[in-house]
Amino acid sequence: MGAMLRLFKSLKNYSGKTALAFIFMLIATGMTVVQPLLTQRAIDLGVTPGAVGPVIYWSLILVLFAVFAGGLHLAGGVLLSHAGQGMAYEIRNDLFKRIMSFSYANLDKWRTGELLVRTNSDVNTVRMFVRMGLFMMIQSFLTLAGSLVIMWRVNARLSVVMWIILPGTLALFFVLAYFIRPLFSRVREKLDMVNNVIQENLAGAKVVRAFSRQEYEESRFETRNDDFLRISLHVGYIVAMAFPFMFLLGRMAVVLVTWFGGVAVIENLASPQAAGLTLGQLVAFNEYALLAVFPILALGFTLSMLARAAASATRITELLDEQPGIREVENPIAPASVSGAVEFRDVSFAYGGAENAVDRITLSIAPGEKIGILGRTGSGKSSLAALIPRMYDAGSGSVLIDGHDVKQYALSSLRRNVTLVLQETVLVSGTIFENLTYAYAPPEGIPVGEPNEQIERAVEIACAREFIDEKENGWHEHVGERGTGLSGGQRQRVAIARALLAQPRILILDDVTSAVDASTERKIVSNLYQELADTTVVIISQKINTIRLADRIVVLEEGRIAGIGSHEELLVSNATYRDIHETQSAEIRV
Repeated sequence: MGAMLRLFKSLKNYSGKTALAFIFMLIATGMTVVQPLLTQRAIDLGVTPGAVGPVIYWSLILVLFAVFAGGLHLAGGVLLSHAGQGMAYEIRNDLFKRIMSFSYANLDKWRTGELLVRTNSDVNTVRMFVRMGLFMMIQSFLTLAGSLVIMWRVNARLSVVMWIILPGTLALFFVLAYFIRPLFSRVREKLDMVNNVIQENLAGAKVVRAFSRQEYEESRFETRNDDFLRISLHVGYIVAMAFPFMFLLGRMAVVLVTWFGGVAVIENLASPQAAGLTLGQLVAFNEYALLAVFPILALGFTLSMLARAAASATRITELLDEQPGIREVENPIAPASVSGAVEFRDVSFAYGGAENAVDRITLSIAPGEKIGILGRTGSGKSSLAALIPRMYDAGSGSVLIDGHDVKQYALSSLRRNVTLVLQETVLVSGTIFENLTYAYAPPEGIPVGEPNEQIERAVEIACAREFIDEKENGWHEHVGERGTGLSGGQRQRVAIARALLAQPRILILDDVTSAVDASTERKIVSNLYQELADTTVVIISQKINTIRLADRIVVLEEGRIAGIGSHEELLVSNATYRDIHETQSAEIRV
């Protein structure tokens, strides 16, 4: 419950509405609890000859109380609904901000399906509890307490029946809630697995169909869905058994009250001097018994809501407590621009405690230098490049820009000056123009709604103008989720142009021309070298033709530098480079 109480802090901006809702609820509950006394008054007066006027009077008061209490309940429900939605809004914002602060290491840990469930489904579960469950639970406790107190005042002997059965039922409620909450955590975990399979299949739909693995994925989903069904049914059985049992206890209390109360009324009618129970008191007492049973039923209903909400609150706070893998130091430096000098000093890095992907790398890159990084798959090329903009932090050693450790920079300043373009190109839903200008800050006075000279030049350098002009809507052609509607090469060229428009001082291209034909690739690389004379450019590739014109080429092998030099120098001095060159030359000849 600690997690739930913590999330209630998100109600602080809606504290006025929440307080007013509970005030309305208190007044309405009090008026509801008083109504059986009004009924008693009307009945006891009604059995007296000639007492029609008082009966009508008390009946009208009863109706007014019922109408006014109903109106207060309605108003309180509207206010609490607004507060619950506001609370969910605040929590979702906090969760999204937390996710946006995550580094690559955090995102490696959390699967997309898990993040989606916690941000949406879990938040909605907590919201529904605040909107309905919490309101119903507090109202039930107040109604139950008020009913028991008044029953004691009406007839202490008869109220003993309710005082024995109902508190025992409440104790059962708390015990059951305690033991069922972990089961709801397991339900949410199984739902995570179901959502992960759905997300993976939606993201990788083309791969699944390319390998005709629909039946396999259907079987995998069915397995996850079966696990979710089994645990959900298990919880459902427990709740289904608990609810009727609580109802049975409540009905037993009503039956006993009716039995003993009826006997007392008969005795009173036979001997009025005995000062027993009047007919009005019996009816009122019976109403109070029913009024006390209703909270038990309501608590049985809120049992599952409380357990689900507590489990969801725990999962939400786990995500909120996840600390970003990359954090800024106090008082970071934030230069508007850097010269572009990069230095690795004895840098090592590993993923999650595995073997080093980068192993004791020492390398200096001069401002404006064009560096090619070559190596076989798994040699550490991408890992090395990701350390420059602090997508990951080095395990040991230092990465420096302009002589300052990258950890000393404000992340916004660092990533404004260093742009990393990944091989797996991700575009956002929108137009080609919106994707191109995603990180573009135009010069003052120049509108960003239409292409300008800078935008058109970036598109020319990336060789994207040709296919943009061929689109029916040109710059404003709609691009679907993750760039659907564009080929792999077209997406890569848009990504290169987008990076150029960010105007970085250090540009890192991680195998971003892998889906582009050889002729276009040569033109893009040539354009980059000509246009970005003052920009430090790091081009990562497995193809020698992509990086052969670089000022220097760094050959990586098993996370270490196996050679540094120009294309001609490495052909002579480095066996790994020569072997790759000969292999690719043979493939081209074939």
